[in-house]
Amino acid sequence: MQIDIYYSYACRESYLVYTWLNAVKKNGQPLDITWRPFAIQMDDPNEYWNQPWSTANSELRGFIAAEAARRQGAEAFLRFHEALEGAVHEQFLELGEESTLIAVTEQAGLDMDRFQADWHDPQLAQAAKHSHMQAVEQWKVFGTPTLVLDNKHSIHLELKESPAEVDALETFQAFETLASRLPYSRQLRLTD
Repeated sequence: MQIDIYYSYACRESYLVYTWLNAVKKNGQPLDITWRPFAIQMDDPNEYWNQPWSTANSELRGFIAAEAARRQGAEAFLRFHEALEGAVHEQFLELGEESTLIAVTEQAGLDMDRFQADWHDPQLAQAAKHSHMQAVEQWKVFGTPTLVLDNKHSIHLELKESPAEVDALETFQAFETLASRLPYSRQLRLTD
């Protein structure tokens, strides 16, 4: 199954979906996931994407760093993505701090010289902007995480916690059924 996920490193729910889908894959469900940036912390949408590194907020810095990692290949991006999710949401390191991003880059085994040369390229913010704009225009995305299943249905999903590994696959199968095979629901929300 192909899944495009619009995410933000600033979003705890994006991290929960990330850990859940890793457990789903460990349980034998083949997933082809593409992580796509979507900004949720834009103070001024007209200026957000045009900021230099020095004035970018932590979310945009995270996107820029991720796009610099993506320039080193899909596997390099995935290693960086995993390391940054863990640094921010498990170790509670500051997303936008250069020291965090450098440590994550080293942990992911990226070419540090290339990474540092790339992360000041303004085109990286524009790549993230393109992802964000495509999400809004094509899929009506309004928040993260939003999952696009097999390029057909977009679903904004908020987990209250990541399912236990033993429940991950069954939870995914139920989600897939409601989202793809029987797409009649518009919204499900626990009220307790």
